[in-house]
Amino acid sequence: MTFDPQKFFIGLMDFFSILMPGALLTFLLMDDVGPTVLGDGYHDLAGTEAWAVFLFSSYLVGHLVFLLGSWLDEFYDWARRYTRNGQIARLVRTKRLLPRPARALIWLVFKDERNLAVNKAARIKAATLGPLGAAQSINTFQWSKALLATEAPSSLVGVQRFEADSKFFRCFAVVLSITILTWSWHDMWPVEGVPIALLLLLLALWRYMEQRLKATNQAYWNVITLTAQSDKVRFEKPSPEEGEPTHAGGVVTRTRPDGVAEFLLLQAKDDHEQWVLPKGHVEEKENLQEAATREVLEETGVWGLIERELGTSSYEVEGKRVVVRYFLMTPVGRGRRTDRNREQEWLTLDGALARSTHVGAKTLLDTAARLHA
Repeated sequence: MTFDPQKFFIGLMDFFSILMPGALLTFLLMDDVGPTVLGDGYHDLAGTEAWAVFLFSSYLVGHLVFLLGSWLDEFYDWARRYTRNGQIARLVRTKRLLPRPARALIWLVFKDERNLAVNKAARIKAATLGPLGAAQSINTFQWSKALLATEAPSSLVGVQRFEADSKFFRCFAVVLSITILTWSWHDMWPVEGVPIALLLLLLALWRYMEQRLKATNQAYWNVITLTAQSDKVRFEKPSPEEGEPTHAGGVVTRTRPDGVAEFLLLQAKDDHEQWVLPKGHVEEKENLQEAATREVLEETGVWGLIERELGTSSYEVEGKRVVVRYFLMTPVGRGRRTDRNREQEWLTLDGALARSTHVGAKTLLDTAARLHA
C-alpha cells in the first residue's frame, strides 16, 4: 500500500475545515438546539447512540459552516484587488486614495504584495487555454492546481497544506461569529468572554487570509517555474519605440501653512551625494501614470496624486537612452516605502534648485512651481 499525499491532504482538509468546526459548534450549541430538534428524546441519548448523533450533527453542521465560510472568499478577493498595484491604479483612475484604516488592514495581511505572480500565471493560462477558447472557463488558481496535479503532484502538496490551514481558519471564523451572535442564549457564559471571542475572530480572519495568500502564491510560483523549465510558453518582452518613455517619475510638491511651496528630493541610489527627483522603470503592462505613482511611493513613502503632466527628460546611461516622463503630484497620504537607504527632504524652490543635480530637474522644478502657484 503506497502513501498518496494528495488523498492525505484531501482528508486532512475535510477533517480540519468540516469535522472540527462542526464538532466545536455542535458542542457549544447542542444543549440549546438539541431539545428543540429532538424533543424529550434528546435527554435520553447515551453511549453509542449519543456519539452517533453527535458525529452526524458535527458532519452536517460542518458542511453548513463550510458553505457560510465560502462567502469570506469574496471579502478576500476584494481585499486582494486593493493590494499595492490595485491601490495605485485606483488612485490614478478615481483620484481617491483608500481610507487609512482600509490601507492598514490590507497591508497587515498582504504586506507589499503586488499580484505580480497571479498576473503572470494568468498570462500563462491564457496562452495555454486560449487556442481552445477556454481561457475564461476556469480561474487562475484552480487552473494552477489542476496543472500541478497532472505535471507536478509533489509541488501540489505544499499548496494543499496552506489551503487546508486557510479553510480551517475560515470555518473557525464562522464558528466564532455564530458563537458571538448566540452568546446571550447561554446564561452560564460570562459577558467578559465576548471581547476574547471577538479578538479570536479577528485573529482567525487574519490567519485565514494570510494562509490563503500563501496557498495561491505557492501555486502561481510553481506554475511559473514549471513553465520556465518546460519552455512551452514564451513571452517576448516588448521594446519601447524610439523616443517613448522608459521611466516615469514625479515632482511632488506641498504648501506649508505660511504659503511657501516645498518640493520633495531624495538621494540618488548609486551616489548619495547626488539629489534627484523620484523616478524609475516603467514595468510590463503598466501605464506611465501608474509607474510614476508607484515609483514615488516606493522611493519616498508618499502617495502622490497626479495633477498634470509636466514634461519629459532624457539622458544616456552606459550608451542607452533613458527617457523619463514626469508628472506634477501632491501628497495625499503616507505609505511604506521599499527603498529605505536613501534620505529625502522637503525643500523650498530655491533649496531644491540648489540641491538637485539630475539632468533637466531644474527646468521641471521651475515648471512645477509655476503651475502649483
